[in-house]
Amino acid sequence: MTTRSRTRSIAALVFLGFVLSGCAPDDSAMASCDQLIPREIVADVLGSQDGKLVQLQTEERSPVSPLVNKMTTDGIACGGSDDGAEILGGAVMIGQLPMDELQWMTIQADFADGGHPATDGFGIPGWVDVPKDEDDLAGGPGFAWKEGVLYYAMSPLMLGLAPVFEP
Repeated sequence: MTTRSRTRSIAALVFLGFVLSGCAPDDSAMASCDQLIPREIVADVLGSQDGKLVQLQTEERSPVSPLVNKMTTDGIACGGSDDGAEILGGAVMIGQLPMDELQWMTIQADFADGGHPATDGFGIPGWVDVPKDEDDLAGGPGFAWKEGVLYYAMSPLMLGLAPVFEP
């Protein structure tokens, strides 16, 4: 059995254990949308004094990964709002999902098998770039994991604004 197969098998057993025991990764490390990135920075990014991140309740129509919609249902998915109006059609701009390290290792291996290896690019340790457009060299959407939370962002630069990823 290869190391990768062994890691996946262990992760599958751990995940099955969570399901059977009723336990789940701790979600206390997740921040609310208004805590995730400072409001004044969000307003600058969105180009509006009234711009803010709000928690989304509906799934995206075409996410880069099913994990993005899982953040909407089982985690915290934040989208942009300007004076109550959705920005980008309600797309998830940044999100969080409680996840233990073994689950992340399995998902990371699946991404790597699909041609999206983890890097420390863009200043985000373990960043996995999963652009919709394979020609996007500017750093499209992706995922990173830290301290029991899987993070998604439309851009690694956005995730870099979150205090949890500040150096």
